[in-house]
Amino acid sequence: MGTAIAPQQIGLLFSIIVAPMLMFGCADYPWRGLDHVPAMKYLVLINPLVYVAEGMRGAITPDVPHMPIAVSASALVLLAGGFWYWGKRTFMRKALG
Repeated sequence: MGTAIAPQQIGLLFSIIVAPMLMFGCADYPWRGLDHVPAMKYLVLINPLVYVAEGMRGAITPDVPHMPIAVSASALVLLAGGFWYWGKRTFMRKALG
């Protein structure tokens, strides 16, 4: 994401993107805990940290309700590939043009 904005606006990236990612990343609560708020439960799925937290929760405490490990791992691979492609493309666009 840092390749898509100007270096002078890096503070904006942290305040608008990173801070909400940390708050809504399901690190402090399980994703299944959002069953009572269905809209938020599916809205947080755009956050890659949800899949990281749920994968770690499933590996460390398998008896706590969590997202299936296969779903977490698959989403992380897809998101990492997508962000790698997007970052490479925007970096090359700025470097060459």
